[in-house]
Amino acid sequence: MTVAANRRAAVSPDLPPAQRLLRAAEELFGESSYRRTTVAGICARAGIATGSFYAHFGSKAEIFAAVVRQINADLRLAMKTAIEQAGDGQRERERASFRAFFDMLSQRPWMDRIVRESEFVDPGLFREYYETLARGYARGVRRAQLAREVDARYDPEVVAYIYTGVGNFIGMRWADWTAGGQVPDDVLDDLLEVLGRGLPPPATP
Repeated sequence: MTVAANRRAAVSPDLPPAQRLLRAAEELFGESSYRRTTVAGICARAGIATGSFYAHFGSKAEIFAAVVRQINADLRLAMKTAIEQAGDGQRERERASFRAFFDMLSQRPWMDRIVRESEFVDPGLFREYYETLARGYARGVRRAQLAREVDARYDPEVVAYIYTGVGNFIGMRWADWTAGGQVPDDVLDDLLEVLGRGLPPPATP
């Protein structure tokens, strides 16, 4: 059993039926994979009769796509909220954004495995997930470049995908593979130091 499986929380019966199904499906896709997960299993985890599933989702493929899009929306909202509460400066916004992602991964450690599997279940969905994230990151990078906080010689989209790749693998290593499921502050400090050295603001004339 993985560290992630040990951190599964029960699906709350207080959630609306569609949300209970989404939460149950996310957990099962993460624990067992898309292929091994069944509609009946999702309904059992959610505490909903199997026949009621089709009032909300047309198929297992449809709820899988809904799960991936919900993860994406939840992550973007968490990072947006964290950035709004961060101090001034690109390094502080980066710290807040990465910490929000790592904390979400600690709470839902299966989410990156679901996204990775989507490449094989639905390649278009996989591409949509990362393009949506990268567009938001690139807009933030461009604003930082205009504020002279990041070297403007770099293509914002390139930097956005650097953020994506670094975040995914740091999160995988410490939040998913490691007992305790947390990215330590010293790891985040090292990550920000690397970005600070590689993406410094231009020298003042």
